[in-house]
Amino acid sequence: MRRVVSSVTVALGLFGATVALAGVAAAAPAPGASEPPAVKPGKKQCTIADERLRELSGLVATKSGFIVINDGTENEARKRVFFLDTKCKISKEPVRYSGQGPFDTEDLALSPNGATLWIGDIGDNVSSKERRKRVALWSMPVSGGKQPVLHRLSYPEGKPHDAEALLIGNDNKPLIITKVTSGKAEIFTPSAALKTGDTDPVPMRKVGDITLPKTQTDNPLNTFGRVAITGAARSPDGNRVVLRTYADAFEFDVTGGDIVTALTTGKPRVTPLTDPFGEAISYSPDGRSFLTVSDGGQLGAEDPIDILSYAPSSSTAVPLAAEGGAKPAADKSWTAGLSFDDITYLVGAVGVLGLLLVGAGIIGIVRARRRPPAEPSDRSDPDGEPFGGPRGGRTESGGERPAGVYGGGAAAGGAVYGAGGGAGRGGTGRGGPAPASGAVYGGGRPAPADGGYGGARPGGAGGGGVYGGARPPAGGGGRPPGGGGGRPAGGGGGRPPAAGGGRPSGGVYGGAGQPGGGRAEPPRRGGPEPDYRGQRPGRRRDEDAPVDPYGQQPGRGHRGDRY
Repeated sequence: MRRVVSSVTVALGLFGATVALAGVAAAAPAPGASEPPAVKPGKKQCTIADERLRELSGLVATKSGFIVINDGTENEARKRVFFLDTKCKISKEPVRYSGQGPFDTEDLALSPNGATLWIGDIGDNVSSKERRKRVALWSMPVSGGKQPVLHRLSYPEGKPHDAEALLIGNDNKPLIITKVTSGKAEIFTPSAALKTGDTDPVPMRKVGDITLPKTQTDNPLNTFGRVAITGAARSPDGNRVVLRTYADAFEFDVTGGDIVTALTTGKPRVTPLTDPFGEAISYSPDGRSFLTVSDGGQLGAEDPIDILSYAPSSSTAVPLAAEGGAKPAADKSWTAGLSFDDITYLVGAVGVLGLLLVGAGIIGIVRARRRPPAEPSDRSDPDGEPFGGPRGGRTESGGERPAGVYGGGAAAGGAVYGAGGGAGRGGTGRGGPAPASGAVYGGGRPAPADGGYGGARPGGAGGGGVYGGARPPAGGGGRPPGGGGGRPAGGGGGRPPAAGGGRPSGGVYGGAGQPGGGRAEPPRRGGPEPDYRGQRPGRRRDEDAPVDPYGQQPGRGHRGDRY
């Protein structure tokens, strides 16, 4: 048993060590890779207090402040372009749209020279009862001196798409990036020059797909919030572009003004965001930080609408989880606050514990092998008790001998497979004491007054049965006075009285004899030995012979001498 325990200990130790080594290998950063960026809350720039700006979806930062637009709204007072100062106060009269106004504005973008403001009227929620057959862009001077001008567009094959991100390339062509719930986002651009006014839409063509790295940053929409692109911006120098989701900002390097190639083949740097429900992003005028704002329509009436700033990350590694992010402390796992070093130490501790278990198991196995085995007992059963139970009877030399093979002891002569029979009517079937007569298979029965099947006759001791009951004494139990079963008086099996092979009147298979008798010797035949019926060979059964009181013919043994 100890060897088994030691072997199990070794196995557990090896398993622990293997898990530890695998954990260290998995936790260690790959060569040349940077560690995941830390999730830091955005720095508040200012708070927007105007109630008309509760559904913000587009943001552009200027040297004088900010330009913002609302998401799709039915409130006519909110269908404006709003100009704010650096303290988030409205700095000038909001600008109205021409004609019927926008349907679902989602994002703002600046032209490469910063002179023109582009408004993306491209929202088309997948839950809408009627999807849009065409979308629109609006353009106006960044100063807000003129009303926005309408430009209509349509997707290939008239297939509708929901989009919330807009960029303007070096060629002044707009790039519209779709908002998807899973898989790849698509990039569309006009296939011809834009038209102005309420005209037929200009068809667009698809120019690329975007696959964002998978992160685990906390956000209000969980997995969907990590893939849905809700805004985009281009740096003032044109060398970088950024896409945002509800969870992160992904910044790409742009070479030669080729934004499409950067978005479709580049590896972005990832900056976790902590906006409550962010749908807008912009570069600061100096290009050193990201600026974001949330859609307050998804927040409570008392929640503030803040413009936040973030320092762009220099890491391309994927952030794993927020530190002190949106999750309440009660919902966070105990591992959420562990640093990379903490995890490494924890995994190492598991490995050390595993090695200790291996050592303990090996020591246990070695000690178990060196321990000498216990001496086996030839006469012991699995529980350590000697076969035969208590010892009784006497040997030829006068000592004690085992009284029974499988049962209890017997007085002066035991049963081979059972206990000695009881004296008179008080004997028991197994395990009890017996008089001087025993039975071979199962012990003597209580002796009836007239003798019986397998039991001793009156007078009890002194005679042994062939397979069961004891033989009555000479002259007892109704036999002729000279002996039982045709045998000479005083001897069994035709032996002379002086050489009876041990006990007087002994049974053939171990019936009880008188106390002090030894083991029976092979019979010295004075003639043919009677068979089990008490008949000698050659003698014919006399059917007409008289029957004794026990129903036996003369010359035959009693029924108790049989099975």
